[in-house]
Amino acid sequence: MHLEKITEQAQKFGFSHKKFLNCMSSISKEFLLTQTLEYWLLTYMSETATDSTDSWNEDYSPDAWLIECFSLKTANFIVTRVSEEYLKAQTPKYWIDWAIYQFTNQASKEFISFIENASENKVHVFKNIPIIVKSIGDTSDKGNELNLLLETDLNQFNNNKSTWYYHTTDLISAESIFTDGISLVAGQKKQDFGGRTSSFYLNDEFKWAIDFRLQKFISSPSAIIIYDIPETLLKEKEYKHLDLNNGNKRWKDVVHKSCNYCACETDEYGSVYGPQTTNYVRMIKNKYETPKVACLNLFKILRLVSSKFYYRFIIVSAEFRQFRHL
Repeated sequence: MHLEKITEQAQKFGFSHKKFLNCMSSISKEFLLTQTLEYWLLTYMSETATDSTDSWNEDYSPDAWLIECFSLKTANFIVTRVSEEYLKAQTPKYWIDWAIYQFTNQASKEFISFIENASENKVHVFKNIPIIVKSIGDTSDKGNELNLLLETDLNQFNNNKSTWYYHTTDLISAESIFTDGISLVAGQKKQDFGGRTSSFYLNDEFKWAIDFRLQKFISSPSAIIIYDIPETLLKEKEYKHLDLNNGNKRWKDVVHKSCNYCACETDEYGSVYGPQTTNYVRMIKNKYETPKVACLNLFKILRLVSSKFYYRFIIVSAEFRQFRHL
């Protein structure tokens, strides 16, 4: 991609045309062509951002602080797409990285067509993986949604020797999961189990997957992928699984260390299961803060498995499918 085209896209994203062009002008044309637009936007961001991108300033509104940190013309394309609660739960840098990823990546036409045209509650095949597609409304009763899901004919999938777990994500990542399998991403602060380790999070209640979607994907297409994790996997001798659900003292120690980005015993396991904490921000600021348990349980995968064989459903917004069919 040539400099003019990269600069044009950077301006569309919200960066200053003049500042971006000046920053990129010293890079050779040959090297520019070797990297993606995403790479150059992230490079520019890292070189021009202020030193305050890991925390929010209470004297600024979220959009004003994002503009201040990253010299953006506007930050509405970020703050209007997620809930304020979830926005504040992550760092400004997290959101600019996320926005750049969303801006420079798209789900393929093949995957979008698959989601648009798949008949509900019937098994379809995508990339050689049998999947059931179901759409739900964001405003309907969450309990009824779960009941409708469970009433679907699942005999061919559910053998009563496995547990369902849920992962909420965007369509780009959903396609990547179906195509390439689970990708363990680098840990970060504020994670409950092993902030220093690469991981992949699931939860064990459908309603919380819905709740997360309503927080992070207010105005953008999203999906909930349901996994059918066999009990035999967690009992294999070579697969170390740690269950913290009934060990309150042990769980508190793990969460406290993880939220403060310290090494802990979970780093040595293939997966971890236990309750989520609700006060991780206070725990980072105060090392004596006691973690408080939320209703949600988290299942964290720390070791790659043959995940493609455990996909069962992809659930998408009813509004998304209706809009696409207009």
